[in-house]
Amino acid sequence: MKVLVLRLDHLGDVLLTTPLMRALACGGHSVDVLVQDSLKPLFLGSASVRDCFGIGEIAPAFPSRWWQLARWLRNSSYDVLILAYAKDRRLCLASMFSGIGRRIAMWGGLWGRLTGHECLTSHILDNPRPVSEILLECSRAMSLPDQGLKPDFPLASGERDEIWALLPASFRGRRIIGIHPGSAGNACNLPSRIYSDLGVLLLRETDCVLVITGTKGEEELLSAWPEELLGSERVWLSMGKLGLRELACVIAEMKVFVCSSTGPLHVASAVGTATVSPFCPSVPLNAAIWGNVGAPSRVVEPQTCPRSDGTLTSCDFRGQISAEQLLGRVQELLSAMTPANDL
Repeated sequence: MKVLVLRLDHLGDVLLTTPLMRALACGGHSVDVLVQDSLKPLFLGSASVRDCFGIGEIAPAFPSRWWQLARWLRNSSYDVLILAYAKDRRLCLASMFSGIGRRIAMWGGLWGRLTGHECLTSHILDNPRPVSEILLECSRAMSLPDQGLKPDFPLASGERDEIWALLPASFRGRRIIGIHPGSAGNACNLPSRIYSDLGVLLLRETDCVLVITGTKGEEELLSAWPEELLGSERVWLSMGKLGLRELACVIAEMKVFVCSSTGPLHVASAVGTATVSPFCPSVPLNAAIWGNVGAPSRVVEPQTCPRSDGTLTSCDFRGQISAEQLLGRVQELLSAMTPANDL
């Protein structure tokens, strides 16, 4: 059967949907995906996905003109449509008028039911588990076995080799630690100065080299970082310099990546890079749901978080997580790596 998986969300959300796509493909189905245009490169070389479409290509005025999407869906002759995150009523409306025989929705809510979807329940609050496992309920509804929880981000060996044209030549053969101070989503995150303090500690107490990742717009996070860090030959500032696949190749070269609950964390999970992450302990934001499932990881949680009692919608951990704590977790992971892995 021809199956379309539709997920119009951020990088991390789409990556956490790839185990579902893998289960569908391994079950003998032909799988296409529809995502934000900027995320299409994620599926180059995918063994699970036949074709990838960008929403801007097929319905440029979505969501205000959701019927453009409905028309494209109707003309595409899919047997099954899976809405991996169906909270937007306009997605549900487009699906309802698609003419597709079987339509499965996760997080569809009232609109999902009103528009005739086969609505699945996440149980994210009463049974916290990885999002990738929650989404596998869609393939289980089709009587397909799971094929693991690790996200997919296929990288060719040539891509991995070519990334060294961007990395400083002096980094070759050195242990690379990544630091990602930003967070584009709604997750709790540390103040930038904590990541700055961590960088200084890593330079002083290890022989590692550092890569600072982020978007061009996140450069302002470095405005108060000291020259000892920003001017060091052992630090490469990659903010705004990397495309999606280049970022994945750089993360794949890291020994440890320090980042909060954000898209690059799930890139690390997909390429098998160990992570250290500050995490909110409250459901549905904690590491049991959003953590690294593809590589060793260390989670650092505060004693309390104001989001737990509903008093705030975001939190900087209120000084409860220090750079020294993060350094300790990085050193734990480095110590656990065998000498062969450090070559």
